[in-house]
Amino acid sequence: MNTIPFFDIGQMNATVSDEIHAAARRALDSGWYILGRECEGFERNLAAQLGAGHVAGCNSGTDALRLSLLAAGVGHGHEVITVSNTAIPTVAAICSTGAVPVFVDVDTDTWLMDAKRVAEALTVRTKAVMAVHLYGNMVDMSRLNSVLCEAGRGDVAVIEDVAQAQGSALAGRQAGTIGRFGAFSFYPSKNIGALGDGGAVCCAGEADSGAVRMLRNYGQRDRYNAEMAGGINSRLDEVQAAILSAKLPHLNEWNSRKAIIMNRYREELRGLPVIFQEVTDGCRPAWHLCVIALENGTVRGGLQEHLRSRGIQTLIHYPIPCHRQPAFASAQSTDLYITEKLAGRILSLPLNPVLSDAEQSRVIASIRDFF
Repeated sequence: MNTIPFFDIGQMNATVSDEIHAAARRALDSGWYILGRECEGFERNLAAQLGAGHVAGCNSGTDALRLSLLAAGVGHGHEVITVSNTAIPTVAAICSTGAVPVFVDVDTDTWLMDAKRVAEALTVRTKAVMAVHLYGNMVDMSRLNSVLCEAGRGDVAVIEDVAQAQGSALAGRQAGTIGRFGAFSFYPSKNIGALGDGGAVCCAGEADSGAVRMLRNYGQRDRYNAEMAGGINSRLDEVQAAILSAKLPHLNEWNSRKAIIMNRYREELRGLPVIFQEVTDGCRPAWHLCVIALENGTVRGGLQEHLRSRGIQTLIHYPIPCHRQPAFASAQSTDLYITEKLAGRILSLPLNPVLSDAEQSRVIASIRDFF
């Protein structure tokens, strides 16, 4: 029996192999490998695809978050509100600035940041809110911005963590273009993946974009002229930028295929004791992961083993919420009942553009057989 991988990066890249090789060859032959024409070209291409903002490439999605925080002036003594049901890098980026993460609970249905909880968590030390667009679904940014305005906190920087939602849109606006900053990850398994690490920051304003560009390059405006303190080395290299430019035109095609797969999961698992994430009103999700929540979390281990025995790989995103990670013991938390409940019940099913109809049929049949 052939194994159905959770995500087959090799097969995915094979669909555009010729374009990837040509792009890499072009970059290699150029003789210029840091902050050159390929990076500039990808930044323009991504900005055009987003339809708004100013884009600056960087070394990783984690650095995209960190650079956004630094450009917003976040540092020691500040608090950054976010959620705990996210990948560790989200919180690691906050801690890297010296700021304190403040975890708020999520909405029961969308599993995303609850704007009401954000309002309750605001203090005089709050400098930023990091809104995580999880699995492809988007935080209700309009509601979040309204909450901050109603609280008289227009000074708080809203940063979108778009690592899992590239191509998603809310009320016609692309993920990453609604907040002051949008942080993108190009980790190989993302909606657009490099063949290594890579990231980018989309800035609403030109001044913020200039700050990010300096901060990613030691704080230099130009060579040997450092203007900003706190600068780091975080530059999207030319080879990865060229590869990303080659893959970017396929984003809508790949996201459309995943939407078809996701809709089929929802339709054919209906009636089973599983729950799907409710899509935020006005959101057109570009699904990164297919995550179900089991009505009875005690069966998760058994279901995983059942699927494993049938050659089907699954994962959990994420089994240990960030507020229970030893590395973030100094973080602050409000009541996280829904976050805790979800952590014990969620399971991620195979979802990628190269998943065949026959493979998905096998996954669905195996889940139905288990129940």
